[in-house]
Amino acid sequence: MESLQRKRRKILLLFLVGVGIPSLALGYLAVRGIRNELASQDQRRLGEHRALSTLISDTLSHEITLAERAVARAVAAGGSAVAGDLTRTLDDVKARQPLLEEVFYVGDGGMPQLPSADLLYRPDGSLASSAPPWPRAAQAHLQTARQREFQQQQYAAALTGYRRAFAAVSDSLLQGEALVAIARVERKAGRSRAALASCETLARDYGQVRTALGLPLGAVAGLERGSLLLVAGDSLAALRAFVNLYEGLVERTWALEHAQYDFFAGQARDSIARALEWQAVSDSSDAYRGVLEDLRAREAERQRSTERLLLFQETAGEDLRARLRTDAERVGPMGMRFTIESSGEFYLVSLLTGAAGDDRTWGVLWDAGALAGVVGRTVDQHLDAATTDWVVRGRDGRVLLSRGAQPAGPVTLNATFADNFPPWLIEFHQRPQSPYVRLFASSQSRYLYMFLLIASILVFGLILTVRAVSHELELARLKSDFVSTVSHEFKSPLTSIRHLAEMLQAGSVPSEERRRRYYDVLVEQSSRLSSLVTNILDLARIEEGKKEFVFEVLDVGDLVRDLVTTTQQRVGHEGYVLEVSVEESLTSVRADRNALAQAVANLLDNAVQYSRDAKDISVRVSAGERQVIVAVEDHGAGIPANEVDKVFDRFYRGGDALTRAVKGSGLGLALVKEIVEAHGGSVHVESALGQGSTFAIRLPAVTERNDVQDPDHRG
Repeated sequence: MESLQRKRRKILLLFLVGVGIPSLALGYLAVRGIRNELASQDQRRLGEHRALSTLISDTLSHEITLAERAVARAVAAGGSAVAGDLTRTLDDVKARQPLLEEVFYVGDGGMPQLPSADLLYRPDGSLASSAPPWPRAAQAHLQTARQREFQQQQYAAALTGYRRAFAAVSDSLLQGEALVAIARVERKAGRSRAALASCETLARDYGQVRTALGLPLGAVAGLERGSLLLVAGDSLAALRAFVNLYEGLVERTWALEHAQYDFFAGQARDSIARALEWQAVSDSSDAYRGVLEDLRAREAERQRSTERLLLFQETAGEDLRARLRTDAERVGPMGMRFTIESSGEFYLVSLLTGAAGDDRTWGVLWDAGALAGVVGRTVDQHLDAATTDWVVRGRDGRVLLSRGAQPAGPVTLNATFADNFPPWLIEFHQRPQSPYVRLFASSQSRYLYMFLLIASILVFGLILTVRAVSHELELARLKSDFVSTVSHEFKSPLTSIRHLAEMLQAGSVPSEERRRRYYDVLVEQSSRLSSLVTNILDLARIEEGKKEFVFEVLDVGDLVRDLVTTTQQRVGHEGYVLEVSVEESLTSVRADRNALAQAVANLLDNAVQYSRDAKDISVRVSAGERQVIVAVEDHGAGIPANEVDKVFDRFYRGGDALTRAVKGSGLGLALVKEIVEAHGGSVHVESALGQGSTFAIRLPAVTERNDVQDPDHRG
C-alpha cells in the first residue's frame, strides 16, 4: 500500500513537471504577447487619432479659407455698386457658404456695420424718417378736416376734407397719412366696410411707406383691419388678419426699430389671443393655434440671432479697431482669425485685411454650428464608430458636438485646431471594452487558447491520474480484504474437513450415528468450498466474456420452490423459516437454469446470513409488465442508505462491524448482478437500516416472438 502511495505521488510529480510547468511558461508568454499587442494597438490608435485631428483641422481651415475668398471676391466686385446690389451679392454668398453667420465691415467710425443682415428689428433711433411739407391747399383741407373730426364730430364733412387733401398731394407718404385719416374717420362714422377697403388699399399700395414717426403703413393697416373685423363680429377673418400681421413681422416684411417691433408684435399677439377667445372651438382655430406656435418659435430663434448681432455691433468696435492696428495676428491667407467674447456671447471672427474694393475693412462672423458640422462629417467619414467616440468642446468646456451620448471610455487624445481657431478641443474616447473581449480578440490569443487547452488537458489528466491511482489503491484494499476473507473462508471448512477425516481414519468415532453426522458435516463443508470456488470462477468467466449460458424456457415458480425447499432443509435446524408465494398467472422466462438457480441461491444465502434474530424470509415470484420478478425479503440488519449503491460491487462488504463478522467473500451479489444482466434483466435492492432488505430480480417474460428461438442458444 505504501508503495502505491509513493507511486501516486511520483506520477503526479512527473505529470506536473512534464506538462504543468511548460503550460505555465506558454501561458506566461501568451499573456505577455497579448499585452504587447494591446499596447501596440493603443499606440497605433493614438497615431490614427492624431492624423485624424490634423485632417479635421486642415479640412476646417480649408473650408474657412474658401468662404473668406468668396466674400472677398464679392466685396471686390461690388465695391462700387449701390447698397442694394451689394446686399444682394452678399446674400448670394451667404446662401452658397453655409459656414457664414454674417458679413460686416468696419468703416471710419470704427463701429461694425452689417449691410446684409436680415435683422428682426433695428436699434432704436436707427431708422430716422422725415416727411415732406404739405402743399398749402392740401394743408388747408387737412386742418379743416381735423377740426370737423376732433372738435365738431362731423364725420361726413371731415371725410370730405381728408379726401380733398389726399387728392391735392402726389407724395406717397402724404397720401398714406391722408388715407390713414380717411380709414379712421370711416370707422368712427360706422362705415366699417369702407374702412376695411381703405385699410386694404393702404396695405397694398402704401405698405412700405413709413410715417413721420417711422411706422410702416402696412403694419398700421394690418392692425387696423383686424380690429375692424373683430368689431364686426367676423372673428375668424380677424384671426386670419392678425396672424398675417404677426407672420409679416416675424418674416421681416417691414423694417422696424426694436421698440416699434415690440409694439406691433405685442398688439398682434394680444389681438390673436382675443380673437381666439371669441372664435368658437373649431378645426380652423386649432389650425391657427398650431401656426401661432410655429411663429413664436421662429420669432424666438430670430430674436436670439438679432440680439446676438446687435450686441456684436454695439460692443465689438473697440476690439476690432485694436486688431486692425497690427498685423501680428495674421493667421489666415486672407487676414486675421480670432474670437471675441462679449456679455457671454462668443464670436468667431475673420478680418479680411486682403480684401479689395473700397477703404472699408470687411470681416466675417462664422456660424459655430456649421463649423461643428464640418468637424462631425469629417470624423464620421474617417473614424470607426464601433470602437471610438468623440466630442467637441468649446472654450468653456461645454459640449458643442458629440457622437451619441456623453462618451464614457478613456480619452485617447485631446487636440486643438490649427492656430487655435476655432478655440475648441476635440476629444477621442476609446469605447469601454471588457478585458476578456480585448484579451480574446487579440491576434496573439491563439497562444492563450493553446494555454487554456493544455491547462484543460492538464487538469483532466490530473483528475484521471488521481482517479486511476485512487482506484488502484481501493482495488488493492478490496483484494487484500478479499484474500483475507477467502483465506478465512477456505481455512475454516478445510480445518473441519481435515479434523473429521483424521478422526474417521483413526477409528476414534464412538458410534455409527456420530460417524454419519461427521459424514454430513464433511459433505456440507465440501459443498461450501465448492460454492465459493464456483462463485469466484463464474464471476471471472463472465467478466472475461468466457462464460457460456444455455438458455431454455423455464418455469421460474418451480425453480424457486425447489431452491427454497433445499435451503429450508439446510438451515431449518437453525430456526430459519422460508416462505414462498408464486402467482398463478405467471409466465415463463428464457434463462440458463444453473446460472439463474445460482443467482437466486446467492440471494437466499445472503438473506439467511444477514437475518440475525429475525429468521423469517419471504420469497415472492410475481408478474410485472412483460417481466417476471423474483423478490427475496428478510427482516435482518438492513443496509445503510449510503451503501445501497455499493452492495453489488466486487469484494464490497459493509462497514458495520456486525456485518463484517458475517462470513462471506463479497462476490455473491456481484455475481447475481452479472448473471441477471447477462439474461437481459436487472436487480434492485430496497433496504432500511435495522428493518431488513428486499432484493428483486427482474427478467424479461417469454413472448411469442422469442419463444420460437433456439432453446440451445448459447451466450
